Amino acid sequence: MNERFLNELQVSERTRISLATLRRWRLENKGPKYHKFGSLVRYDEDELNQWAQAQPSGGDDPNQRITPQSERGAVRLKHFG
Repeated sequence: MNERFLNELQVSERTRISLATLRRWRLENKGPKYHKFGSLVRYDEDELNQWAQAQPSGGDDPNQRITPQSERGAVRLKHFG
């Protein structure tokens, strides 16, 4: 187990999640697990990675492919003028 702890700024930079969102999630008991050391908030790097892997993802299901408009047939607009 990696014993490295990250502060909220490091987590924000890694995940591209704003500090405001991370702070709100802590108040709402959402988001990645965190630890308090006195007034310091720290995130365990391994737990952050596990949380990230557990989040829903998309775009990798070839059965849900969206057909480009060129393959469906273009919509024709009537020109007035």
